[in-house]
Amino acid sequence: MNTYDAFTPFGWPIIIYLTLAGLACGASLCAVIFLRTENKAREGQSYAIAKTALYIAIGSILLGTLLLLFDLRSPSHFYLNFSEFNPTSAIAWGTRIIAIFIMLCIFSLILLNTMNNQEKTNPIGPILTGLLIFFALAIGIYPALVLGQANIARPLWEPLLLMPLFLLLGLDSGFALVQLLTFNKWNEDTLEQIRKLDLAAIIGQVILFALLVSISSFSATGMNRLFFGEFALWFWIGVVLIGWVLPFITSSSHFPKKRTIILTQLGLLFGAFALRTVIVFSGQGAQAFIGT
Repeated sequence: MNTYDAFTPFGWPIIIYLTLAGLACGASLCAVIFLRTENKAREGQSYAIAKTALYIAIGSILLGTLLLLFDLRSPSHFYLNFSEFNPTSAIAWGTRIIAIFIMLCIFSLILLNTMNNQEKTNPIGPILTGLLIFFALAIGIYPALVLGQANIARPLWEPLLLMPLFLLLGLDSGFALVQLLTFNKWNEDTLEQIRKLDLAAIIGQVILFALLVSISSFSATGMNRLFFGEFALWFWIGVVLIGWVLPFITSSSHFPKKRTIILTQLGLLFGAFALRTVIVFSGQGAQAFIGT
């Protein structure tokens, strides 16, 4: 992965990896919340939700890592990041973050699965919880640093704005997938809290993306390509309509039904994928998009 430079095109495997890394980040933090606050779930369901969330986190990051290996064309490149550590490379740091994150999630899941059914004490202590939170946040943020290493050649990849945006997308999509698979186990108060957080997250995405486009030295040609050119459908349909407008409308209901919850979470999931697609492809120009 250290073989990438500012002019190497990033294709679909990288976009899917970014999406999966975000899912892993959000799902693992969702697991932490239900482990530490049992009153967020229906009686006796907190650990079941946490287990599902950890399975999602582990599956997502493992699949994402496989995609990275495929994109590198050689697993030896991935290994070199361990044997030949470059402290100035975000990707070199990332390989270590991924490895530690996977081990923490698996260890946490083993503790939960070996727990006695009658045991009510959380088997995951504060130290493990703290490490899980730290590395989950790192998994959510560091891909922005990888893109940010090329921000001089590709100004849309401004790391100071990409980091909070990617983290927000990861949190939103991770919680969305966990909720889709387990929302019958969540209590009504928690569903209401998530509804309000979804609204805030959508507004946050809009603000951060607007800042990213307007503050960075993204060219007028790039903006035209993004808003009216080959990326316009991805942006206006995938991001704006499906990712922002649809979940905003469904989340605005004070008494959401099952179908509106499903629509909201599906919209957030697809919108997060579409926004990453727009940022990666439009940030490196039409030539890289056509060649992928």
